[in-house]
Formats: sequence, C-alpha cells, structure tokens
Amino acid sequence: MSKKNRTSSAIPPQGDVTPAPASWRRLVSVALVTGAARHIGALLAGLAVTWWQHD
Repeated sequence: MSKKNRTSSAIPPQGDVTPAPASWRRLVSVALVTGAARHIGALLAGLAVTWWQHD
C-alpha cells in the first residue's frame, strides 16, 4: 500500500512570506518609477520630433 503525503504544498513556509507593508510600498515605488520613466520618455520623444522637424 502507498503512503499518502500529509504535507500540504499549497501553504508556503512562514519564512517565505513577505510582510504586507513592504509589498504595498514596493508597488507604490514601482508605479512612481514607471510613471517617471514614461514621462521622461515622452519628453525625449517630443524633443526628438521637434528637433527633427525644425528648419
């Protein structure tokens, strides 16, 4: 007869769980960096188009 594995793989060990405040702070910082990068990219694209089209 085969033995059943009684350990559940659905529950992660407590050492791998990150605390909740760190996760929302990371999300906010990533959102800010992404937004800043998009704005800088848009400004650079606008400058490039303006420079390209000037006579």
